[in-house]
Amino acid sequence: MKKPIHLYILATLSGIASLLGVWGAFFSKFDEEAVRASYASLQGTGVNVDELVNAMRASIEFSTNGINKALTILLLALIIVTIVFLFQKKNETASYTYIGYLFGTLIAATYGYIGAKGVGAMYTEELLRKTTEATALGAYILRIVLFAIFFGLTVFFLVRKPKEKPSMEQTATDI
Repeated sequence: MKKPIHLYILATLSGIASLLGVWGAFFSKFDEEAVRASYASLQGTGVNVDELVNAMRASIEFSTNGINKALTILLLALIIVTIVFLFQKKNETASYTYIGYLFGTLIAATYGYIGAKGVGAMYTEELLRKTTEATALGAYILRIVLFAIFFGLTVFFLVRKPKEKPSMEQTATDI
């Protein structure tokens, strides 16, 4: 039986993405002094630095909230289970588990987009609000495209894979 190299590659890439998600959800900290220092050059230019700091705080709070943490743990668990099934040579089960992971990423992407729109609504300046919303929409579209590519590859190779037919040979247990 051929090894599903595509699934090893996709699972590795998804594992890296999941680990980055864990890092962002559990280890992101808001440091107001550092944020204000990074925006110090904007003082006196008409940009409301307090608004930027508040939006940054809301963004960090959203990315580290309980729902995001739960989604991150779920995605990490699904990718670990997929990798375990791959090592156990249960390739079809690994494919189905990976498809579950992909749908989980779609849910996480939708939740992230909704949260980013909420952060964008905090801006009083229309240009900042529209830029934030456009960036969130672009990231959401990119994640949907990646979902479609990864899902398409997984389903293509799952359907294309020849199914094992039961052997008609006589065995020692046959009467």
